[in-house]
Amino acid sequence: MASTDVGTRTGGPAAAGPPIVPQGPARLALIAVTVAVLAQTLRFSLPQLDHFADQAGTAAAGGAVLAVYLAGFTAPLIRRFAGPRGLLLAGVGGLFAVRLLAQALDPRTGLAFAGTAIGMIAVAALYEGARGLSGVGFATATVAGLSIDGAVRMCFATWDPVWRDGLGPWLACLAFVGVGAAALYRELASGPVTAPGVSWRDALGAAAFGPFLALQILVLASPAFVASSGWQSLTGAHVAIVIGQGLALAFLASGLAVRAVPGGVCVLGGTVLGVGAGAVAGTYAVSGIEVVPIVIVGQVLSAWLLAVACRAPLRRAGTGGPVWRVDAGAAVGGLLIAVILIPYQVSAVSPLPVPNNLLPGLAGILLGALAAIAAARGGPLPARAPLRALTAGAAALVLLAGTLVFTVAAPDGEASAAPAPGQVRVLSYNIHDAVNQSGRLDPEGVARVIEGQRAQVVLLQEAGRGSLLSGTTDVAVWLSRRLGMQLIWGPAADGQFGNAILTSLPVRSSGTGRMPKGDWSQIRGYVWARLAVGRTTVDVWSTHLEGGDDRGRERAREIAALLRAWGGAPRTIIGGDFNAGPGSPELTAMTDGTDLRNTAIGGEQYPTRSDGTSTDWVFGSDGVLVTDYDVPVSDASDHYPVAVTVRIGR
Repeated sequence: MASTDVGTRTGGPAAAGPPIVPQGPARLALIAVTVAVLAQTLRFSLPQLDHFADQAGTAAAGGAVLAVYLAGFTAPLIRRFAGPRGLLLAGVGGLFAVRLLAQALDPRTGLAFAGTAIGMIAVAALYEGARGLSGVGFATATVAGLSIDGAVRMCFATWDPVWRDGLGPWLACLAFVGVGAAALYRELASGPVTAPGVSWRDALGAAAFGPFLALQILVLASPAFVASSGWQSLTGAHVAIVIGQGLALAFLASGLAVRAVPGGVCVLGGTVLGVGAGAVAGTYAVSGIEVVPIVIVGQVLSAWLLAVACRAPLRRAGTGGPVWRVDAGAAVGGLLIAVILIPYQVSAVSPLPVPNNLLPGLAGILLGALAAIAAARGGPLPARAPLRALTAGAAALVLLAGTLVFTVAAPDGEASAAPAPGQVRVLSYNIHDAVNQSGRLDPEGVARVIEGQRAQVVLLQEAGRGSLLSGTTDVAVWLSRRLGMQLIWGPAADGQFGNAILTSLPVRSSGTGRMPKGDWSQIRGYVWARLAVGRTTVDVWSTHLEGGDDRGRERAREIAALLRAWGGAPRTIIGGDFNAGPGSPELTAMTDGTDLRNTAIGGEQYPTRSDGTSTDWVFGSDGVLVTDYDVPVSDASDHYPVAVTVRIGR
């Protein structure tokens, strides 16, 4: 099978021709930094888009989101009227400008829409900036950019610097934008690389970047995902990701990545990738140590498929149609990001007609299919280079610097002491993924509310551990470190969204479970822990029931399952968001025929939500005497915490 690149052929030594990676470090840096900033922009936009949906409604939000993700289809027009340099300035330069503004300004809803739209144009501009590279060069720079981005995020415990104030976040922002701007200037000064003619089949290879990036954001490059789904420490999770990225870089540098590949092999690789991703990500996902090898192998597979798919749109010679077809193919890839990520994000709060596991599976399969389409189309076939492979893999060890910073950084907070011997301050709090009422991701605001109540036990709902709703931040681990409290995690919608318990008391035992479910929406769950209080113990439970006025039967079934799991044990506190108001059948079911009592009975029942309703409750069983009940008002979430002080009997 002959290559369409001048000076290369298969079946023997390659004739003299351009090297596999041209002498252009600035070009590689431009791709790496642009990919990193694009990932940052998409992560910070996802919570903002959800906040906009809460404010404007599903229909308006759906139309707006579709419009911004279709913005990539303006790239051919920008190329026509402003030329290749104009496309680079509008896409890549505009993306860097948004990143700077996002670091400086608040609120950010408008920037989220603008950043996403410009990011879709930047996807097309990536291929213009990479022209002259090979598919391997493009994939290498892409993986390197995501690797560096991940290392920087780990320095901030996965809470993206874009959301944070202070010198450190600003230095991270200026480093990315400064290096990117310098590389962009160098690219513009050197002049555009002449593009060959491309067919629509060639151009479709450019669409592969979309499912590749969606998989990286959701699964493969998310330390919080690996930590929560794999039941690993955040440090161990990032080490696993770095191993995968190092192996991917080594494979790309080895010269084996784009040897003559039959399309069927690409389809097989994409299917394996999709099945693996779908098996570990979603409501019905497996969890445990098996997540780690799937992520490591997935890194290599996805990088290889991206390299194969990008051979055709980046080839250096050939005849065919106009180059704007590559822009259109890249725009399709940008739209595929939305097709995969947005429904997956929605699935955390609203039911889908299918299991959300299908979405990461679809990303892998699409990546394989697009690689198969472009597999036989052009691109140089490099010589094998074992030494270069070892060098590239070893270079990934530098990325562990972020893990080192995270590991040695001491928690900022210190857990509060008990109010008195035998007493415990308990807080039940739906933290809304740590997104406050203005739409800003702000775990620090949540931490300050908890600190202000001096709680020893915190029952959390809507706690994200890699959830798209919290920009893939590990909010639960961040709060645990910030407050100096132990974390007990319980997944719900998937392994990244659920309930948690934070406590400074000794943990004797703990467990988690999920409610029965009759359709494909999220499976609600609970988490419990038995804690030592002096010479006795107290059981604490955190749960979150189904929302919606028409879901009363669902909530009744969930309460029945919760009460069965509890089993009537004494000295028990059950708190959470029950999505039911005072006097509702659901709350009655919690107390009728049980030893549980509503801790608000006998006192004023304060609103627990910003809209004035009361849906958050704390119940205590025999052996639990409530001495104080309070609902402090805060804008750190759309819910207010319910705080109770209890005396534990024997």
